[in-house]
Amino acid sequence: MARFSPSIAKNVMTRAMQAIIDPLPSPPEVEKLWSHFEGKCAYCGCTIERASRTGHLDHVRAAAEGGSNNVFNHVLACARCNGDLKRETLWSEFLERTVADPLLREERKARIGAWLARAPDRPVTLQAQAIIQTAVDAFDRSVAELRALRKPRAQGSLGAANSCPDVRCPSGATK
Repeated sequence: MARFSPSIAKNVMTRAMQAIIDPLPSPPEVEKLWSHFEGKCAYCGCTIERASRTGHLDHVRAAAEGGSNNVFNHVLACARCNGDLKRETLWSEFLERTVADPLLREERKARIGAWLARAPDRPVTLQAQAIIQTAVDAFDRSVAELRALRKPRAQGSLGAANSCPDVRCPSGATK
């Protein structure tokens, strides 16, 4: 896969523009999240050592599904719950499956719900989406123009099959 390609650049450009109006949580916001969940996984309740880097900010509603990067759309999750176990499962379904004790499950559900309730309206507006789409469309037009300027590669510039000097050449050519 190419390190840099128009599709990768377009993805990065789109995310960068979205981050202007929907930035990732700031360090003070992340501190509030850790405090609200008392340094424990919102799902399984295990204690997460901050220095261990095993605590994840789990998007409750993924950006691809209309969720934001706002801190109140995240919960603190251990690496195991966020990575291996939860995956694409809704948080409430995952909590139901993860916590057998109904009282403990309701306590965790209430803590998560209280955190999520603090979320403001999603900042990405139709106007912002239109601005981003305009930039992406302009990028696509520029890529097409650049490709039109590119000179075609000369035939055999990568070595014609009949000129391969190595008998082990995958092209099947021989000396």
